Parts: sequence; structure tokens; C-alpha cells
Amino acid sequence: MLERPIILSLTTMREEGMSKLRDAGDLRMASSLEPGVLHQEIVDADALVIRTAGVIDAALMDCGPKLRVIGRHGVGYDQVDVPAATERGIQVVYTPGANTQGVAEHVIAMMIGVSKCFPGQMKALVEGRYNDRTKLVGRDIAGKTLGIIGFGRIGKRVGAIAHAGFGMKVIYTDPLEMPREAEERAGARRVGLDELLETADFITLHVPLDASTRQMINRETLKKIKPGAILLNTCRGPVTDESAVLEALESKRLFGYAADVYTIEPPSSDHPLIGRTDLNLMLTPHSAAQSVESLTRMAEEVADDVIGVLQGRAPINPVNDPEEVAAVRAKLGKPPLR
Repeated sequence: MLERPIILSLTTMREEGMSKLRDAGDLRMASSLEPGVLHQEIVDADALVIRTAGVIDAALMDCGPKLRVIGRHGVGYDQVDVPAATERGIQVVYTPGANTQGVAEHVIAMMIGVSKCFPGQMKALVEGRYNDRTKLVGRDIAGKTLGIIGFGRIGKRVGAIAHAGFGMKVIYTDPLEMPREAEERAGARRVGLDELLETADFITLHVPLDASTRQMINRETLKKIKPGAILLNTCRGPVTDESAVLEALESKRLFGYAADVYTIEPPSSDHPLIGRTDLNLMLTPHSAAQSVESLTRMAEEVADDVIGVLQGRAPINPVNDPEEVAAVRAKLGKPPLR
């Protein structure tokens, strides 16, 4: 009888995924996210499953000599040292399309909420200031220009909804020129970053976090933004300089700001934006993907891919190149994954 692989999970997820992992191996839950504890608990693990918490660095991987695959429940994988994983012959997989619709809907909800001044109106009503409704005047979305920075899966879906539902003009900036079909679905046109900043009424961020995108929205870029624009960030907190965003709100350069992500998560109690009810802000706790449908898809997809790699199948959604991983494993004398 073959030995069942040990799967270490740093967190729980929807039962649809957990049950698959239990059926395929010996599923163990990490008792702590402290590095010292994880370094001990990963020793015998064949697979590691993670969500947003935990730093998966070379030191941790070196404590898991049997580790074959790291599965990320979600889209962003900046917490994983992917080059270090490749150097050790470890396959990294993720769930890039599982939460696309959920996050896109969250973005649209935020666009509506900020443009209609919902946060301020709701606060005024709770505090008995009914007549403040005449002071908190919102804006229509229809026919406005939406600028999308990062035209990947989520960016494309946001553009398609905005174009079809509100007749918005959609422009985007991305290192890659997209297929005509994808542009036509969103009525989108590719432009340079400066043109997007200067002309968009709404700007939504959908980029991965890396050296080129860290604080790409800063004091200099905010000076270029069309006065009165609305900025939305549902990708990664460090993509924006939060203090610069606050200055742009206070100076009325920005009409409003919506965010689901923060430079440090969870944000501190003295975060400069949280609690500023005098500004047009809509802030949520990294919850854009927290829908039953998105969570179920992420749980099932990461489980399927982790199990597939453990059972010798090609990864469905690899982060690092499977062929490079295979070559490294051969060089290191490790058993092949397939």
C-alpha cells in the first residue's frame, strides 16, 4: 500500500476543498503561523496549502525536504518566494480565475458606492442628519471613462461589466497588448499610463505586486490624475502610497477612494484612512473574494491542482514553469513529479 502524502494547510477553506485534500492524503492543520513552529511542522510535508497569511520563504522550504508542491488559495502569490521554490524543485500552483467574478462585482459595487456618496449618506442617516442628503451630491457613472491599470482576468471582467451595464468608455494600460476580442468585449482601448491618469473618471487597479508596481500610485502619479477622479484598489495594498492618497483626498484632487487592500494587513488601528468619515471613502477588509461561489471555486481548484501534482499530473495553473521545476528536480536527484 502506497504511503499517503502529508498535506500541511496553513488555514481552513471551504469544505468542498478540504474534503478533497483529506481523501487524497494525510491533511494536517498548522498549529501556528510563527516561523519557528512552521519550520517544525513542515518537515514531513509533501504539499503546502496557503491563503493570504504566512510568508513562504527559502528558510521554510529548506525545512521541508519532501515538499513537492505549494498551493495558493487565491490569485496573488507575492508571499511566496517563487524563485526559491523553483531552485528547490517545488511546483507552485494557484487559482487565477476562481474569484474573477466576485472581485469584479466588488469593484463595481465600490464604484457605485463612492460615486453616489453612500458612506457619507449612510452615516448621516444613522446620526439623524437627514437633510445632509442635499449636501452629499453624487455622480452618475453612465458614459464616464473607466481607466483600468492591469488588463488581466479581473480587469477585463470589470471593463466588460462597466461597458455593457453603464455604457462606460473603457481605456486600459498593460505591458501586453490584448487580443482584439478581449478589447471588443469591454469596448476597451489601450493607452499609455499618463493618458489614462489624465482622462479617466474612475481608475481601478488590477496589477500584481512586484518591484515595478510597488507604490506606482504615489504623489507624482496622483498629480497627473484628472481632478475629481475616483480611485479604486482591490489588488494589493502596497501598489498605492496611502499617505499620498490621503493628501489627494484632503485636497479634493480625488473625489473618492475605495480599497479592499492595505499596505499592512490587517491594518493598524491608527491607519490614516480608516475612520476618516469626513472623506468620501469606502473601505472593506480584503473581502472582495469572500463570496460563497468564489471561495468554493478557489478551494476546489487549489485542492485539485495540489492533488494532481502529488499524483503525477501536470499542474493546471502553475506559477513557475513545470519544465524548469522538472529539470531542477533531476539535477538535484529528486524523484520526478511526473
